[in-house]
Amino acid sequence: MKNLNLFILAMLLTLTACKSSNSKKSNNNQPPQKGLIVYKLKDEKSFDKQMMEIDSFVLAYGQFASSLDYSKEDKTTIHVDAHLDNDDNIVKLVDNFTDKDATRMGTNTFYLHNGKVFITKEIFTSTSSSFISERISYYAPNGICLKSKERKAVSEAALQKATFDAVPKTVCNIDRAMRALNQEKEFATTFQGFIQSGKDSYMLVGTPGAGGYTSALKVRQNDPFITEIRKDELRYLNGTIYLQFEKIQEVGGFTYQSFIKGSWSKEGIK
Repeated sequence: MKNLNLFILAMLLTLTACKSSNSKKSNNNQPPQKGLIVYKLKDEKSFDKQMMEIDSFVLAYGQFASSLDYSKEDKTTIHVDAHLDNDDNIVKLVDNFTDKDATRMGTNTFYLHNGKVFITKEIFTSTSSSFISERISYYAPNGICLKSKERKAVSEAALQKATFDAVPKTVCNIDRAMRALNQEKEFATTFQGFIQSGKDSYMLVGTPGAGGYTSALKVRQNDPFITEIRKDELRYLNGTIYLQFEKIQEVGGFTYQSFIKGSWSKEGIK
């Protein structure tokens, strides 16, 4: 069990380190926020215009919330970033994923208009193909897919110059990404023990049993909550923890998840 947990920890730390080059910069020196322009989505051009407006807004002004970094023993991974408007509504959700045995990996990006997904953009590679694929789908407010188009290329640079072809309508569902963001169902954060890696101590959380998602948080100090668990880990095993955490970036670009606060109830974490 100890060796298995160390393997999971190694996977989680690798996942976090790989994302360090894409870490969001602080907005402390940004100019005052502007409002997000909302267009009426009547045709493909207005859909694309709204998507570009959201991209520009979140790049310059947007705040965001992140899920934990989750992984499985079979190399499945997921991490979600939710980009927010001035009223804390999600306008863009980015799901970074790796499928089982790393057979497929990429990002699913969801754009929301009035709380509904109106465009999804999937960019992915797979072990069965030498191409990078980008698929964009358009949706009606009721969730029906109106159109899908796709392009492929051998590199990211070539992909930007490739033309789209119409493909069968394909729905990219946001539900799993939202569950990861909200720590629900298979992404519930139940206590799974502590692991020591050199001088660093990590708390593992995730779904109980074999084959579930797991995430690791560095414990930098033993507050009363952590001290209580360490006294009798078996007593608290599989108990649901409500968490506050942050991403820490060290010199050299390495990032990790740091435990801030934990509670056995939602009320206790506020």
